[in-house]
Amino acid sequence: MNVLRGGQVFLSGKLVLTEIAFDEEGIKALGDDLDGEPVDCSGRIILPGMIDAHVHFRDFQQAYKEDWQTGGRAAIQGGVTTVLAMPNTDPPITTVKMVREQWRRAERSPVTGGVFGGITPENLPRLPALAPHVTAFKLYMGETTGSLHIARPSVQKEAFRRVAETGKVLAVHAQQLDSSSEASDLEVALEYALQRDVKLHLCHVRTREGIELAQDAKRDGLDVTIETCPHYLFFTERDLTEKGAWLKVNPPLATEEDREHLWWALREGYVDILASDHAPHTIEEKSRPFEKAPYGLPGVETGLPLMLDATQKKRLTLRRLIEVFSTRPAERFSLTQKGRIEVGCDADFVIVDLERRDRVSQEMIASKCGWSPFEGFELVGWPVMTLVRGKRAFEAK
Repeated sequence: MNVLRGGQVFLSGKLVLTEIAFDEEGIKALGDDLDGEPVDCSGRIILPGMIDAHVHFRDFQQAYKEDWQTGGRAAIQGGVTTVLAMPNTDPPITTVKMVREQWRRAERSPVTGGVFGGITPENLPRLPALAPHVTAFKLYMGETTGSLHIARPSVQKEAFRRVAETGKVLAVHAQQLDSSSEASDLEVALEYALQRDVKLHLCHVRTREGIELAQDAKRDGLDVTIETCPHYLFFTERDLTEKGAWLKVNPPLATEEDREHLWWALREGYVDILASDHAPHTIEEKSRPFEKAPYGLPGVETGLPLMLDATQKKRLTLRRLIEVFSTRPAERFSLTQKGRIEVGCDADFVIVDLERRDRVSQEMIASKCGWSPFEGFELVGWPVMTLVRGKRAFEAK
């Protein structure tokens, strides 16, 4: 038995000075003067581990970009204890055999993993058999890396119907690369979800019109959650002039007005989930001319430091940060033992030093890709220790 001692613990929406007794089976007790091997957390705060509900850990034929080991190390360095991996790998995660292989790799990673099942026209009849083996399903209605893009409306509608029958959440990449209106793209997915009574999760929403449309659907009773990503909060399309392909991402960066509205929506509770959309590519690949460079940015290890710094600057509260980056992802994807600090929950913690000041540098990056779009950002508030299922997985030097 171990005891986190001396730190302020995030409990029921506020920081409380108390102790946590835990082992590899989970949290055993909260209180004072608990028995166990002490872990000194004096002067720090103890948060539930972050849950990144949107990562691309590549592996398989793209292991040169990232794999479950390197991606896992990047995650825990960033205070993320659970990740949900997207299915557009090479080969894609569309069969029970491939799902089991993805789980096998995830189980050997330093981080706890979850697995999205991919959807193709060919595997639609087999989704009921696939459902017990996956955390959720992912449908690519817009263009993406890999081979999972489904453009035909009839197949899209059938995918919604089939997933609805499984009871699983359907995460959707609805945005079209050549579209001038995110809302128009999202409207299609929202309409299909209404027709089929699907539990819908909208990935990487980044415009005012997109947020407002999804909120209208939610107010009308649709079971929908809205996700956004740190790069849409910290960059706009104007940054492309300086950064070029290093900020080439899908969906593309939006306007300054959209960015400011995202921050407002995040503060006010209109965004449900914050996720990195960690999509690493090598330095060589991103150094190519813009048109030839791949879409995607790494971000699993910088999300929490960026957002802790934002709380210091009063852009959002710590409570909202924990809601969108831990509690709500756990609820949406049925991770029943995660996302909060309570007796019986998994012992997933991130210990944070809110006074630690550091600059994002290439040297600190744990991801195999070896770079970050946030290099040069000076941030206040960093993870200094991460525990996954009761085991110390990361400790800052």
